[in-house]
Formats: sequence, C-alpha cells, structure tokens
Amino acid sequence: MQPRLQLREQQQQSLAREVLRKAGRVQLAARGYSMLPTLWPGDLLTIQAQTIGQTRVGDIVLFVRGHRFFVHRVLRAPGTAGGFVTRGDAMPDEDGRLGQDELLGRVVSVCRGGEQVPPPACGWRRRLAGLVLAYSDRLRSVVLRARSCYLNPSLDWQAPGSAADNAV
Repeated sequence: MQPRLQLREQQQQSLAREVLRKAGRVQLAARGYSMLPTLWPGDLLTIQAQTIGQTRVGDIVLFVRGHRFFVHRVLRAPGTAGGFVTRGDAMPDEDGRLGQDELLGRVVSVCRGGEQVPPPACGWRRRLAGLVLAYSDRLRSVVLRARSCYLNPSLDWQAPGSAADNAV
C-alpha cells in the first residue's frame, strides 16, 4: 500500500476507534469480499462497541489486526487458549484467535438500499455461495456488476471481457 493511503487508512481507523470509545457506535461502509453474500461492498454497517465477554458465536464483529480493519463472523467461543475464532463467510480459512485488544465492536445493523436490517445469519447456503464467490473471480465480478446495475438501473451493464471492457 502506498504510504499516503496507509496513513489515511490509519487516520480513519483512529477516528473510528475514538468514536466507538466515546459514543459507543460508529457507521462504516463495508469494503472487500470476505463476507459475501452476507455483506456487500457499500453496505453501511452500524457497529456498537463491545467486549469479548459480550460477544457470542454467530456475531459479526469489527476487529483490527496489523493496522487493518476486518469484519468477520465469530465461529467459536474461547477455549483454554483464550480468544474467539473468526472467519469471513466467503473465506476458506479461519483467522487467528481474536483477543480483547483487537475487538472493536459488533455489527448491529446493515443499511442496504436505504433499509436498516439486522445482520444476516450464515447458514450452509450462504456459506456455500460465499465460498463459490471467493474462489471464482470471474463469477464474483459478474455478480457484483449485476448487483450494481440492479441497485443503479441507470448504469449500462456489460459482461466482463466484453468489448466495453477491452475498449481503450
């Protein structure tokens, strides 16, 4: 990552942490694909400050690791080694154990299309769809474009690899 972008991201993280600490809630836009199809890029997430003791299996949590924010689902409660185990719904591998110092909060609602909804649960169908989208860049690209066009009908949709993508 470029130094300027890295500095900007660190400033945004510091601001989000401070707002969570003082106000108890913050709203952040989802980025990335690790939680597809549960969370889509651009979804507005409302995050409530929370401790490890308040966290439950199935919660979607915001945590920081290596100067990056992650929003992943809690898979297992702490064992004797301590810390929760998390994973993105569309990720094949689990994250390392989540410690109290890394946990920032829990996603309490998702604003999608102007409507506030609770974070969706992850059943086997959603998990399977997430893994398919994670392993197929082309399919993920098509699905993201189709969804974007569905949400913004004024956009002109072209399939990936079409003449429009190859135009100079």
